[in-house]
Parts: sequence; C-alpha cells; structure tokens
Amino acid sequence: MKKILVISALFFALANISAQDLPPDGKFIMKHNNGETYLTGEVKNNEKHGTWEFFYESGQLQAREKYNEGRPVGVWKTFSPNGRLLEQNDFRSINQGDLNSRGSPYAGGIPGVK
Repeated sequence: MKKILVISALFFALANISAQDLPPDGKFIMKHNNGETYLTGEVKNNEKHGTWEFFYESGQLQAREKYNEGRPVGVWKTFSPNGRLLEQNDFRSINQGDLNSRGSPYAGGIPGVK
C-alpha cells in the first residue's frame, strides 16, 4: 500500500491540470497510445466541471472525480488495475478549494498518453 501511495504522489506531482491547461468549454476525451480512453471530462467557464474519469491502458477505471465549476464535490474514488477500491475522499460536506487532478490532457509527459 505504501508503494501505491508513493506512486500516486508522484503521479499527482508530474501530471496535474491547472486552469491554463484546460481545453475550451465542453466535453473532451483523451486516449492512451493504444487507443483506449485515458481521460474523460468537461469544462465549464474555464473550470473542471462534472465527472472526470481516468482509465488504465487496459480500459479499467482508475479514478472518478467530481467538480462543480472547479470545486471538488461528492465522493472521489481511486481503483487498482483489477478494480479494487484503493482510496475514497468525501468532499460532500467540506469545501477544499482547488485540488490537483490526476492528469493533464496537454502534459505530453505522461507515458502512454497521446
């Protein structure tokens, strides 16, 4: 578990989405080099909005995050490659402000993502 947390921390550090990295308003999809979906999300008023989902190259769901115009909301979940729940964060009753997401659609440095 400690190894997974270290890997997650490195992933957050290398690949976060900031406001200037976001595409124009609307829905978008990013793909891994193998053609599988990497990221689906939506932008509203230049902010992350709605459900953002991240997938492993296998197509298995990696994480689900929810936003309301840039603010984290709901319950965020992270899953292992075999679908086991690894982490859950509840933002329903707290207001944390801006948090880093799992990946940038324009990072270019994420292996296996085009």
